[in-house]
Amino acid sequence: MSTLTFVELITENRLLLLTALIVSWISFKLSQLLLIYLKYTVGVWCLSKRKTLRQAGEWAVVTGASSGIGEAYAEELATEGLNIMLISNDEKQLSSVAKRIANTYNVQTRIVVADFTKNDTYDIIRPAIDQLSTIACLVNNVGMGLPLELFTGEMNSPNEESIRNIIHCNILSTVMMTSIILPKMLTQKGPNPGIINIASYSALRTTPYLTVYSSTKAFIIQFCKCLIAEKYQKNVIIQILCPLTIYTSMTKHEKPSYFNPSAKSFVHSALNMYGVVQQTTGYILHEYKAYFFDLLPTSLWILLTYARVNARKKYV
Repeated sequence: MSTLTFVELITENRLLLLTALIVSWISFKLSQLLLIYLKYTVGVWCLSKRKTLRQAGEWAVVTGASSGIGEAYAEELATEGLNIMLISNDEKQLSSVAKRIANTYNVQTRIVVADFTKNDTYDIIRPAIDQLSTIACLVNNVGMGLPLELFTGEMNSPNEESIRNIIHCNILSTVMMTSIILPKMLTQKGPNPGIINIASYSALRTTPYLTVYSSTKAFIIQFCKCLIAEKYQKNVIIQILCPLTIYTSMTKHEKPSYFNPSAKSFVHSALNMYGVVQQTTGYILHEYKAYFFDLLPTSLWILLTYARVNARKKYV
């Protein structure tokens, strides 16, 4: 009886081997879906550092805090007993939010009116932060996009001022606020102070018509990863959030749904994930949505982006 060669063995059992490979691939993908679920359930229960924030310091600093995600973070952190410093350029709205949070949660609030598109804004912010006793958390939330109409015409392009503003607001704000607050955190004795940085899933994919915006968010991700590598031994948690669509004033063309949560729902989930993983979408349904989007080839993803932009033109 002759012994089958390896090639002959493969040839004679190719259907069985193909079936085994397919089953293995499906099992692997299903295990990844299960892992996502476990992160947002068991992971939160075992690893979340949300409840230790009050031990880390007395204050939380939130940028872009007058509305949307920033306002939701200010309120959510106040539920943990933290005093809140709110920073934004809308003084009237900022004062209203600060007053409501102080009255509702019996915490102290302070406001700093600052325009993050201006070069001198940190001369206003730095002295205010120096007056805080200890800082448990910085939320680098402030950000802006470019108007859609600049990208939906055949020949339109953003002007120089718009480009400069979005870079200042999205990139420089993250770097400068971190440089102001991180040294103070490193001198504190409380456990697990942290910096929460709002990036975007668009930073992880090729995203036409969001070229400048998604590029600024990609900078935030890389900045945080490098910072984590530098400060990993210093007991400071740095969280990178890459959400998909959240229903805010910036995305008012979208309808709220389970996959497009309100800022309040998103922030509650994202803060629960604090200390669980370094980079996350922050919201379990976004995690599943991103998982399936990641399976798409870039060419198909771009076609879907084109379709979304065309659908949004009516809102311009």
